[in-house]
Amino acid sequence: MQYRKQVFWANLVLFNVLLLGIVSTPRALAQLLPDAGEVAMRAQFERVENALRTTSRTKLDTLDDDIAALKSYPLYPYLVRQRLYRQMDITHRPQIETFLATYNGQPVSYGMRGSWLRYLSERNDKSAFLANYREGLGATITCQYLRYQLQGAANPKYWLNKVKPIWLSGQSQPNECDPIFRQWQQAGMLTEELILGRIRKAADSGNPRLVPYLKGKLPADAQYLADLWLAVRNDPAYILNFRQFPLSHVDEEARMLAFGLEKLAWQDADKAVRAYHHWVGKKLFSTDNLHAIHRAIALSKAIDHQSDALSWLEKADVDGAEDDVKRWHMAFLLREQHWERVLKLIEQAPPRQQKNDNYLYWRARSLAALGRAEQAEQVFSQLAGQRHYYGFMASARVGAKPALMHQPVERVQQQLTAVAELPAAQRAYEFLQLGRQFEARREWHYLLTHIDSDKLTAAALVASEWGWYDQSIISFTRSGYLDDVEKRFPLAYASQFDAASKTYDVHPAFAMAIARRESSFMADAVSPAGATGLMQLMPGTAQYLAKKNLNRSVLFEPERNLQFGVQYLRYLGDKLANNPVLVSASYNAGWRKVLEWLPQSNDIATDIWIENIPYKETRRYVKAVMAYRYIYEYQLGTPSELFQQLATDAIPASSQLDESGRQLQLAPD
Repeated sequence: MQYRKQVFWANLVLFNVLLLGIVSTPRALAQLLPDAGEVAMRAQFERVENALRTTSRTKLDTLDDDIAALKSYPLYPYLVRQRLYRQMDITHRPQIETFLATYNGQPVSYGMRGSWLRYLSERNDKSAFLANYREGLGATITCQYLRYQLQGAANPKYWLNKVKPIWLSGQSQPNECDPIFRQWQQAGMLTEELILGRIRKAADSGNPRLVPYLKGKLPADAQYLADLWLAVRNDPAYILNFRQFPLSHVDEEARMLAFGLEKLAWQDADKAVRAYHHWVGKKLFSTDNLHAIHRAIALSKAIDHQSDALSWLEKADVDGAEDDVKRWHMAFLLREQHWERVLKLIEQAPPRQQKNDNYLYWRARSLAALGRAEQAEQVFSQLAGQRHYYGFMASARVGAKPALMHQPVERVQQQLTAVAELPAAQRAYEFLQLGRQFEARREWHYLLTHIDSDKLTAAALVASEWGWYDQSIISFTRSGYLDDVEKRFPLAYASQFDAASKTYDVHPAFAMAIARRESSFMADAVSPAGATGLMQLMPGTAQYLAKKNLNRSVLFEPERNLQFGVQYLRYLGDKLANNPVLVSASYNAGWRKVLEWLPQSNDIATDIWIENIPYKETRRYVKAVMAYRYIYEYQLGTPSELFQQLATDAIPASSQLDESGRQLQLAPD
């Protein structure tokens, strides 16, 4: 038994050394796609992996032969990792450190160094800890590292200078950091400005419960600042309580007033204006503060269609302002159809902005509206050859079909094989075959970030030929090769989309465009809000459509997910007169919100309405989905007049009826 154990660990070291030299497996050399002969090894891998989880620690040696038998299998390092995790102790230090050195920075090592350092910290093994420490492993490990370095340090100030970025966090830090924080404070390195800086972070985007604790560290005459920060954070309208701000600490109070004014502007622009007029006369704010405040008030008023929005947009649209100020200034003028002013605004924009696609398009639209047709056509023609929303819209304006400029990427077998032979690619593929998407993507991401840029296009093709749509799309984007339209917009799940689309009378190109934008066909995608699967459905939406409770796991099944997604498009179409722009906006932002955005009394040109969608994400989403839909119509051989329709149709007012006599207003559920 002891001999077998020694042989296993010796083989581990040898295998790790060989792997660094990139050992090609016969299957990778034979063909790009691994053959069915790997099926048995995959099954054996899963059996050994499960045994490593369930076998008692004292009997792990009985699995060494099984592990060693898989050393030619791409996922072998994951078995070694699991073996080491189960026996993470000082007696296995040589094997652990060899493993960490061999796979440093690779996905198989993620989390292992941190676990090893935490173990060494618990043993108080200072020398081993320092030998294995690396930066970027979190506050707990970093604080332990600094504690060890400060023990008997000849120059403690050098190490104490590294404490500041750890302490200056808007979140509570682990208890392990308390000793170095005390030593740092005792050395006189905790200043009032640093305390206030941390209070600002906690109040702005961190943990507000930290503020009362930090208040106690301030001098008595400054402690009111912590109370004010908390009050403004909880209710920005608190800045209207003018007498509560004594301006005893002008700089800090100015910061919180600027913070409060920005927040209040998005809640109630009129209240923000009242507070602004009071405080601006005090000469408290920096130029950057004023830019931010003016922007917030102007954009809030523009989005709400307030009568004085234009004057605030003009105030905000100055040198040094964010680019979106001028964009909203233009959008507001477009909604009012002040074409002369739109044209003047664009012509006065910085040259770099004038070259942007949206400014070129609206320059041409303004020229056309002002009767300068020849000049308008020149600009539209300049845009019309480009493959994006504005290019497609420009094409429609000059009566041309949108140009897709499809240029298939050259397929060089030698390059594809070279990528497929890389260990990270082989591991990604094996995880993909095992249905373990997360681990597969992690290995693929490592590959994309560690291969030469000239191999990225080959990697995109490899993923495409594996049918790994989402990673092929991502890889093409990273490579910069964007002209292979068929690969970047694959006909993924085409038969399923076709069947569902026939069932619910939704154009399959529309459904595929939504899926491409939502998840890039990533079947296990989950958004921070909980939207799930191929078409990023909220579980509640799926249950509403199914009219019964559903296990969330159903939404990870591509066919079920797209069925619900297409059904939801039908549901939205019924509410919104089948208007593709309103339906796509509703898919992203919710139909109730979109109904709020409809014009109240008069129709508005579709492109102008899109430009005035309040949510930046939804605005971009709608433009992308319209462009993607046209591309998929081309891919499916069903080209349409989509952009001619968008160029000529209007978004109806909420008070008007659609062609079927249905009102565009809240429909009963």
